[in-house]
Amino acid sequence: MASFNGFLDNLGDGLFNPKGNLGDARHASRTFVEDSFRLAPKVKFLYHVAFTFSPSALKAIPTFENRHKLEAGLLVKAADLPKYSAVIDSRKSYNRIKNIQTSIQYDPVNITFHDDNLGISTALLEAYYRYYYADGNYGVYPVAYNKVANSTNSQPGDNTYLGSGYNGYRYGLDNNSSEPFFTNIQLSQMTRKTYTTYTLVNPIIENWGHDSVDASDGGGTMQNQMTVRYEAVWYDRGPVEAGADGNPKGFGSAEHYDKTPSPITLAGGGNLGLGGILGVGVDLFDYARTGKGFSSPLAAGLAAAQLIGNVRGLSSEGVRSEGFNVLKKGIGSIGGVDVSGVANTIFPKG
Repeated sequence: MASFNGFLDNLGDGLFNPKGNLGDARHASRTFVEDSFRLAPKVKFLYHVAFTFSPSALKAIPTFENRHKLEAGLLVKAADLPKYSAVIDSRKSYNRIKNIQTSIQYDPVNITFHDDNLGISTALLEAYYRYYYADGNYGVYPVAYNKVANSTNSQPGDNTYLGSGYNGYRYGLDNNSSEPFFTNIQLSQMTRKTYTTYTLVNPIIENWGHDSVDASDGGGTMQNQMTVRYEAVWYDRGPVEAGADGNPKGFGSAEHYDKTPSPITLAGGGNLGLGGILGVGVDLFDYARTGKGFSSPLAAGLAAAQLIGNVRGLSSEGVRSEGFNVLKKGIGSIGGVDVSGVANTIFPKG
């Protein structure tokens, strides 16, 4: 009984004198930490990029049709998100300034790739170059850039004015490529199991290039870069779902993602406390209701079996301890005060 009275005394102190003799302001914690970090800033490294190629482009680069078109997105090292500029026209109406929007401009987006050992990002830029510009397709026909007038190399000079017999090569944009190379590019942020996707509509590369080499740099890595212009931006958001038809597009469908459950989770064989058991129970209920949350019925069944084992392994002391933590959090949320600092307080043992 004395222990329970001590709990009530400390609870009263927490409610009516929550900071005690010394306490800091909790404005930032209330804003950014509470409610599962709902208003905390997103981190830069949680993102996903997906390129959608036109059918004509895929015919030109058949190796990208399956595996590499997903890997190209995985190799994105950094990317700008869309930015906009409104064109404003300032006019005077009886000496009062009136600002009028006349149009919108979409600022270019920079995308940087790792220059991988297999050469996927380099092959992507090469394919774009050769798709639109005929110049890069004459590696096997060097005579197209020969300074000699004919194939026998007997006449000096170029072949520009020697007629169709000597001038049958095409250059620049004369490459019969009218369909866009990219259909769209999707840049997705991810946080708290949700995503926000920015779709760049009808993207076209404004400039692209490869890195530089340097014999004095013993630790640097190579990269490729391109700058993209686009015609509009479409927004989309929702829960993250991995798989071939998941969201954002292509996330979790490649062989590079580790889908083995973590050992600290129930699916990975971990031992959960009361709070974790309740959370998994809610996930199983959602799966039964919506079919989402687990990759397959087998995964859900294994989670249910392990959940039963965890429930059987709970001790009365563990339930009391975790129940006390849940109670503290609930009181703090309802009362708007922090009662987590109730020192030397325990639940009475039976």
